[in-house]
Order: sequence, then structure tokens, then C-alpha cells
Amino acid sequence: MFTRFLLSLPALIGQFFKFAFIVAVIGSMAFAFGQLLPRKNFEYRKYPYASLAWEKDGMVYQRIRIQRWKDKVPDMSQYVKSAVRKKITVFRSAEYIETLILETCVAEFVHWVLILVSPLFLIFMDSPGNWGWTAFYAVGNVPFILIQRYNRPRLVGLLDRQQPRQSEVCPA
Repeated sequence: MFTRFLLSLPALIGQFFKFAFIVAVIGSMAFAFGQLLPRKNFEYRKYPYASLAWEKDGMVYQRIRIQRWKDKVPDMSQYVKSAVRKKITVFRSAEYIETLILETCVAEFVHWVLILVSPLFLIFMDSPGNWGWTAFYAVGNVPFILIQRYNRPRLVGLLDRQQPRQSEVCPA
């Protein structure tokens, strides 16, 4: 039994590298697609991006301790200089916060698209494990969607608190 496992190991490693290559290609294409999307088309105060009642402004995600692991998942803005950094620094104007909010909408949309295209793994991966790779890829995008749905209401609240302060400082 152990010998059979050792003999199948090269095939498993090959499948893993094939999967990783496909993920990298699809992920790069999806990132480029997301960068091209016009931000004006995303309305963060409306469905599907507005927080749903059961989400309690993102607080429901604290049950899965999202605040502990959300900063440990990969973020393309760490690797691509042209991408909007997803960190709030000392400089946090209303415009910058709104840019971050729109980026959460784009990221959520792109990860939903990635889930929808996950059946491509049924075509590109060899049987019999292609269903497993497909499910793994689809489920792997869910944490990224949850992070956006957790962060967005908090950013909208920050924006709502920031805007009255800025209008007092700079009357129109």
C-alpha cells in the first residue's frame, strides 16, 4: 500500500503544479479584469454590496474570528505596485476611504466571478480528481468574499463619520 502511494506521488505532485499554474493564470487574468472595471459602476450602498440585515454590518463574521486571519491571506496590492493599497494609514481622507470601499466591491465581484469559472478545472484537470480541484478552487475564494463583506460596512461607517468632519473644515 505504501509502495503504491510512493508510485503515485509523482502524478500527485504533477497535478498540484498543474493546478497551481492554472490558478496563477486565471488569477492574473481576473486581477487584470478587476483593474479594468470602472469603479463608478459599483454602488456600495445598494444590493449586492450593501450589508444585508443578517450580516449585522459585518459583525456576524466575527463569529469565525475573521479579524484574526483576514490580514494573513494574500492581497494582490502587496505584489502589484499599481494596485490600491488596502491599508488605512494616518492619511485617511474621505476620497481615499471611498476608494477603498469601491475596491472591496471590485474584489468581491472578481472573487464571485472566479467561483463561477471554477468549473474550468473540470476541463483542465485530469480525472478522477478534477471535481476535487474544482471544489477546492471554488471554496478557496469564499474567504476573500467574506473579508470584503466584513471590511466594507466598517469602511462605510468610517466614511460616514469622516464626511461631516471634512465639510466642517472645508465649507463649500
